Amino acid sequence: MQIGPYRFAPPWWGVVLALVGVLILSSLGMWQIERAHYKQRLVVAHAKAQAAGPQQLRITPADLAAGHGPRRGYRYVASGHYDAAHQLLLADQVQGTQTGYRVWTPLVLPSGVRVMVDRGWVAAPDDRHELPTPPAPNDAVRVRGYWQGFPQPGLRFGADRQCDHRGWPRALNYPSTASVRCQYETPVADGLLLLNPKAPGGFVRDWDEDPIGLRPWAHYVYASQWFLMALIALIILVVVNTRRRA
Repeated sequence: MQIGPYRFAPPWWGVVLALVGVLILSSLGMWQIERAHYKQRLVVAHAKAQAAGPQQLRITPADLAAGHGPRRGYRYVASGHYDAAHQLLLADQVQGTQTGYRVWTPLVLPSGVRVMVDRGWVAAPDDRHELPTPPAPNDAVRVRGYWQGFPQPGLRFGADRQCDHRGWPRALNYPSTASVRCQYETPVADGLLLLNPKAPGGFVRDWDEDPIGLRPWAHYVYASQWFLMALIALIILVVVNTRRRA
């Protein structure tokens, strides 16, 4: 291709590599823009949840059967009693340099529905074959917390249904909703109530109640970087393969 006094003659494989690179980099840029839009929706939903203030948590078995339940990101106040004899422990949770467990204690509501309350982190016993037995209040309680879904692993291999029914407490590794529910004979709400860090009756709690993470503008910055890299790839293709005619 003649461009004034210059000749642009890239090899076919160079063009293919450049186009593939531009396609990949542009796709990553578009993905970041989609993430920015998603985060913007999260920002709006989070602001709405904050403005709503604490809600009274009332769930019946009929609500669960109909697919209704607490909304993620909202704060709730729940009344009931802890079932300390049937706690779940989320295994392999690190706090600083120590390994331990997150303590999930069922809160039995007046309707009979169980709400899993994450009461915080406890250290693993020195004997790794033993499980901690975290205490819980025996009387009726009124707890405040923040609602979120059950935590998900980065990768999940094979089936995650873990119903061993071999005594309490039970240590599970990132169980799904179905895995949590199959531990009990009564209905269980889908999600966790993260106990307010200032509330009594809990353990180490340093979680962030802001589920958004990176803000939308950060994703736009990353998108611009990907698009810039795509442009640079094209510039390199042109510069390397353009020569002045003799």
